[in-house]
Amino acid sequence: MGKNLIYIVTIDHPSSTYKNSSYSQYCLNTWKYWCKKNNVDLQVITEHDERFGKPIWNKELIYERAEGYDKIGLVDSDTMVKWDSPNPFDLFDEDFCGVNDIANMTWMYDSIKAYGKFFPNLEIDYYQYINAGVLFFHKKHLHIFKEILDFYFDNQEELDNWNKGGGKEQTILNFHLVKNNIKPKLISPSWNLFSMHKKEMLRGNWQIQEDPTPFFVKYGNIWHFTGISVQDRIELMRITWERFGAKYV
Repeated sequence: MGKNLIYIVTIDHPSSTYKNSSYSQYCLNTWKYWCKKNNVDLQVITEHDERFGKPIWNKELIYERAEGYDKIGLVDSDTMVKWDSPNPFDLFDEDFCGVNDIANMTWMYDSIKAYGKFFPNLEIDYYQYINAGVLFFHKKHLHIFKEILDFYFDNQEELDNWNKGGGKEQTILNFHLVKNNIKPKLISPSWNLFSMHKKEMLRGNWQIQEDPTPFFVKYGNIWHFTGISVQDRIELMRITWERFGAKYV
């Protein structure tokens, strides 16, 4: 059986108004439990590489830090994994896996259009566009992150001062997948349950008095608290941990 890794970047940085650790503490509580339970290694990156203008680019260093592993999971620090979640590494062999992200078509269109200037001959299929907050892939795909890192350094000044919207690395990742003719294996949204507020998954079946469990807990394996303000993220992750933390024992 090969070795598997979960890789998380959680860095408190002066460029951020709020400390990442304000919410990542709840993320790490869940992933530490789940990794130990499932015999998966966990790497938590807390030190910022000063070559980068923003801490998010530390994610790309996974290409060298994940050497020696067969399968890798790259997850954001605003995720929480359910205590009894199945093992996502059982979902694939040598694929690059992600969840299709069409939560906001306008945002995606604008992002692809903005970053498209760097990739003039490439087109992204909207229904193959994946969210970069939860990724699972075989080691043969690690080179993608080295390519993204090289792309960043080639365009660092512009990317560090990017003001055209469309996020940071997500659309860049999708362009590099197209560039390398890698068609991602689309996995169930339960493995990256983002935009939960838009899907009205923060509530439950209030009419079922005996089971007030929120929909996202019932039907999600990895909860991704994105698309909301940082203040709301901190509060929601705190409440979730206070309510379900006892399950992680």
